[in-house]
Formats: sequence, C-alpha cells, structure tokens
Amino acid sequence: MLALGASHAARGATPPAPEITGAGATFPARIYQQWADQYTQDGGVHIRYQPAGSSAGVKRMLAHEADFGATDVPMSQADLARHGLFQFPTVVGGIVPVVNLPALAGKTLRLTPDTLAAIFAGQLTQWNDPRIQALNPGVPLPGQRITRVVRADGSGTTEVFVQYLKQAAPAASAGIEARGNLAQWPGSTLAAEGTSKLIETLQATPNAIGYVSSDYVLRDKLQAVSLRNRSGDWMLPTVAALSAAIRTGGLFRQQLDAAPLIDLDGPGVWPIVTATYVLVPRSPASPERAGRVLNFFYRSFMLGDKSVAGTGFAPLPATTQARIVALLSDFRTASGQLVPVLLMK
Repeated sequence: MLALGASHAARGATPPAPEITGAGATFPARIYQQWADQYTQDGGVHIRYQPAGSSAGVKRMLAHEADFGATDVPMSQADLARHGLFQFPTVVGGIVPVVNLPALAGKTLRLTPDTLAAIFAGQLTQWNDPRIQALNPGVPLPGQRITRVVRADGSGTTEVFVQYLKQAAPAASAGIEARGNLAQWPGSTLAAEGTSKLIETLQATPNAIGYVSSDYVLRDKLQAVSLRNRSGDWMLPTVAALSAAIRTGGLFRQQLDAAPLIDLDGPGVWPIVTATYVLVPRSPASPERAGRVLNFFYRSFMLGDKSVAGTGFAPLPATTQARIVALLSDFRTASGQLVPVLLMK
C-alpha cells in the first residue's frame, strides 16, 4: 500500500477527518503522490492510494472498496451508466520502450514500429540483428539475446502499448495476443507485477527491454528508445512531444470522451500517448467522503500547468482543465444531490 501524504492532525477536540482511499493505475501513481503531499500540506485530509493496476482500480470501484479508482483505459459511457460511475481525465503521459543496454555507452537506440513489434513478438531475438543495426549505424549493439520484461498484472500501460503495436505494425505484432489489459507474448519473457517491479527487473537484467510510463523514464533515469513516428521523425518522450500529440489529436476538444492519441501523423509527436482517468461513484454512500475526494482533485486542477511541471507528464488542455473544475465544483449525484466539494479541506 502506497501512502500519499502525511496524516491530517487533529486540532483540539475535533476528531481527524477520515482517510480517503484510492486504487488503480500505476501510470499516474507518482503524480498523485505529489498532489496528495501538497494537498495535505495545505490542510487537506490524508490520501492513501494503492497503485495496483488499472483493472484492480475498476474492480475495486465496482465492489465499493475504494473512494476513487484510477484507470488508463477509459470506461465506455454505457458501462459508466450501468455501474453508476463518473469519469474524468487527470493528466496525459506517454508509454515508452526502455532498455538496459550497457553497450550503448550513452547513445540512444532507434527503433521503428515494425522492429519494436518484432522484438516484443519474439521475432527479433538478438540485439545485433541486421534489421536493428541498420537503424543504428555506428552504435555498438551487443551480440546478446534480447530479454523482454513485461507486466504480469492487468495494466492499462500494457493495453495501450499493445494497441500501438497492433495499429502501427499489424503484421509484425500479429503473434502478440491482446487480452484486454493483459497480453500473451510469444516465447519466454520475464513478467513483473507493477511498474516498480518491472523497472527493478529491467535494471537487474542486462540486454533487456521493457515499457513504462514517461514519468518513470525521467525520475529513474532509464534508457528510452527513440521511436520513428508516422511523420518520419525520430522522437524521444519529451513533454513537448506529448503536447504535440494532444494538439494533433484534438484531445477533449469537445467533451471528456478521449480522442485517440496513438500513432498520430503529425510533426514532433511521440507516438504512444494516453490520458489517465479517475472514477468516482455517481451516488456515493457518503456525500461527505465523495466531497473530500473531489475537493482533492479540484484543488489539484486549480494549480493548472504547475501541477505537472517536472513530472514527465503533460497537462490537459487549459479549456479541459477549466471544464473539469466547473464540473467538480457543481458535482451532483444521480439523484441531483449537490456534493459539498467546495466546503471540504
């Protein structure tokens, strides 16, 4: 269990406010931790978030086992209505192939969608394969076997990554079987539960390749792969490249339903981009607890672009941030009851 922030101290005889719990996607866990730390410092309640994977976040919301859930793959409007849930986006990040290749000696490995898909499909098995070497002239690629490190748990990161491979390189990725937020990878792989374990495995395994969210690349100083996008640009997962995808895809231009941000054709675009989402009940058992949850996100959104500075994520468009702030400040249950979002601390 990952604790976010410090407990809110009681003042005088007043009992402490209840702890708020969330669970789900590992993709945004670090930025939620940063937001929660700031929220608690500003007098908010203690927020406890368990980064157990997107599928766990959805399951716990359906079982009423958390105050909010987090998922990298948005639920459909039909499913939201069926289960009485409200969904809103929080931030935008990239999915990034990363390697542990000491032989690179500070150089960046280049891969096309086809070579990346062929690696994860088990078709390219040696780092110095001529198809990889041709993309990296002068780079000392080792004559070692490629070890693939993948997620063992239900993961939105996996689902988005496989969607990209299937869309950008359908022939090369044909052997990869998508199973929602799980995947069946041909051949032998190293499977890890959660992003942190995947990184630990990758760092302990020379000549390995895996995939993580863009913030982990920045904070853990991982070796990101440079990918060629549909426009022919060799790209790294910078915030500018994520923002270029947001602009090209017209993310949330009209509503909160996500526009696809995978394999977009635009200059300067990182090709594997996704928004991440929060789920809350439409008719919460405790409007007060729901108010505290929404107040946490409301106050984080009020920080605007400052809330994601230096995290490796890109902010939502300013118009989308304003729309979400308005929705949260007037959040009503399915029966029309106003949730006291703005009265909470």
